[in-house]
Parts: sequence; structure tokens; C-alpha cells
Amino acid sequence: MPVAVINRVPNDNCVLGVLEVAGGAVRDASDELRGECDAVAARVGRDDYVIPEDRRSAVRRLLKTGGFSPTGRNRPAQELLVRDLQERGGFHYINNVVDVNNLVSLESLLPISIFDTAKLEGPLIVRVAVEDEGYVFNQSGQYMDLERCIVCCTGPDPGLPVGSPVKDSMETKVFEGCTGYLGVIYGTLEAWTRGEIEGHTRRMAELLARETGGEIMQVSLA
Repeated sequence: MPVAVINRVPNDNCVLGVLEVAGGAVRDASDELRGECDAVAARVGRDDYVIPEDRRSAVRRLLKTGGFSPTGRNRPAQELLVRDLQERGGFHYINNVVDVNNLVSLESLLPISIFDTAKLEGPLIVRVAVEDEGYVFNQSGQYMDLERCIVCCTGPDPGLPVGSPVKDSMETKVFEGCTGYLGVIYGTLEAWTRGEIEGHTRRMAELLARETGGEIMQVSLA
């Protein structure tokens, strides 16, 4: 049964793209995916490339919904991906699932979370984090304070944060052995149409299914 995603973000412009693929395998990116990633890297990774201001500021305003400051190390994930491309000089390949996530984030210029569905409990609730909420987001044990940030939560309502438009928790990240994937695209109608958000959501689902060999379980907006 597909994972339910409940949007409780107090912002009428917030539209979440939800996609789920089941039964696939985590492995290296295919040659076809690498070609697509290299193509977007050649365009977005140029030193003179900048995210269009209307879209950059729209995503930042979405993250400010609860009073969060999306600057410095807390910038939205797609901004960090663009900077990484420009500094690295090429696409950073990790595995087919994460590579699809990063490719679609660069194409759409929207932040995206990706979860191992086996590590989720009950519906995924998307809300604004309160005081003292946060999580470890990398293998070095670095902790992110999420107060006032938009977060995806699992477990008994209101749930514990496991993802955000900035960084995702180590607890629910996708690693080798994962066979189910839930993606959440953080969209805003301030600079994207519902059709555009839905299109990026479907593309990500189709890419994940192709790359992992899994089956699409859902493509929807929340």
C-alpha cells in the first residue's frame, strides 16, 4: 500500500510532489542516467550559471514559512547542488537512487527528499518543526537544528522529523539493500505551476523505476 503524505505546511503556495517506487535495487547509475546527469551538469555547472532569481527567492520564501532562515549552511538543497557542481566541475555520482534525486532537483530547481520506505512508520506528515527538533544528517554525526523549518515526519502524529528541503536524516536515507523509495518534491506555486510540479514528480518516478527496476506505486500532489 502506498505511503500517505499529509501536507500541513501553513502556506497556500506549498504543493508537494509525491512519488513512490517499490521492488527495485540500489546500484550504480546506468550509462543512460549518467548521460542525462552529465548533460544537466554541463549546463548548470558553468561558473557563470545562476538560478533564476524568481525561482531562487520563491523556494527561500517557502522555507521561511515558519520563520526558518534558509541561508549559509541551511540553504535549500538545490542551491547546494548547483554550488557543488560548480566547485567540483562535474556531477557527484553516489548511487542510482540518489543520482536520480539530484538530477531532478537540478532540472526542476526544487529541493527534494528521498526516503527508504522500510524505515518509515505510518503516513509521512509534512509540517513546520518546533523547538528542539532536529537530526543527524551525515555519517560524521553532524546535527541540524530544524526549528521553524519545513520537515517530513514519521511515526505517531505529529511524528519525528526525518527529512527537509535542506538535508535529510541519516535514519531514513537510501543505502544498498533498500527496495522501496519515497520522494517528496517541495514545490511552490509562487514560481511553478501545478502542472510543472506534477511533471517533475512523474519524471522522477519514471527515472527511479527505470534505474532500479522497480514499479511505480504512486505519483501525486499533496
